[in-house]
Parts: sequence; C-alpha cells; structure tokens
Amino acid sequence: MESPVFLDIRDRDSISDRLQGLRSDTPALFGIMTAQHMVEHLLKTIELSAGKGHVPLALPLERAERIKSAVVHTANPLPYGFKSPLMPSEGLPPLVYPDLASSIRQLEIGLDEFGRYYNIHPDTKLINPSLGELNYEEWLVFHGKHFTHHFKQFGLL
Repeated sequence: MESPVFLDIRDRDSISDRLQGLRSDTPALFGIMTAQHMVEHLLKTIELSAGKGHVPLALPLERAERIKSAVVHTANPLPYGFKSPLMPSEGLPPLVYPDLASSIRQLEIGLDEFGRYYNIHPDTKLINPSLGELNYEEWLVFHGKHFTHHFKQFGLL
C-alpha cells in the first residue's frame, strides 16, 4: 500500500493555488467548520508554531507524547473527528477577519512569518496543545498533515 502524500507548507504556490479554489460557501465534506473558520484555525496553529502567543499543553504529558508519536513519527494522516483544544467545546469560535479573502491573506502572511521565525530561531521548540513541544521539522510534519486534513475537508485535495 502506498504511503499518503501530505502538503508541504513551504510550497507556497501549491498552498495559495489550492486556497484560491475555496469560496465562503464551499461546504465542508465533514465537520462543522465553515471555509473561513478552517482558514482561521490553520492560521492559529501557524501563529502558535511561529512564537505568536502561547497555549499550554491541554493533555497529560504522557498522552500528548503518544499522540505526537502517532502523528509526527508515522506516515498516518490525521484522524477524522479529532477535537482540537484550540476549538471551543461547543460550536465554532467567532471569526477574526471580515471575510474569507482577508483570512487567506493572513494565513499567507503567517506562513511567511513561520519560515522567518525558524530562520532566526532554528533550535526553538514550541508547544502544540495536543502534542507537546515540537521543533521546526516536527512542526513541518504536523502542519503538512493538518493542512492536508483540512484541505480534504473542503475538497481542495
């Protein structure tokens, strides 16, 4: 069986091209997010991985380490139905930006900031609330799987 291929967030042309196919009324194939909620959710994780803000570990360390091992150190995709601690327990968070186009532009800026952050701080490890500390390479794997998961959610892959 062939290993799944995940997006590489460093391939900005591919990410941007796929996002251009997203519309505010694009329905989710699974889950409750709107297209704009999905983009802003990806932006929040990119910002956390670039040192903007801090979210504590949401799980016991031992459980987070098991999840990190399953997510970062395997070729498995992210599972459907995983509940992010960045999302409210019920419903959806309020939108931050006025429209989808603004959210996409902020995500593109966030991706640039992520790259710059690790150029300046290559050995930094930052907290993912479900996985614990991740270094740059681990964040790349996580983001690749995370973007792939949500792009599939909206038929962008």
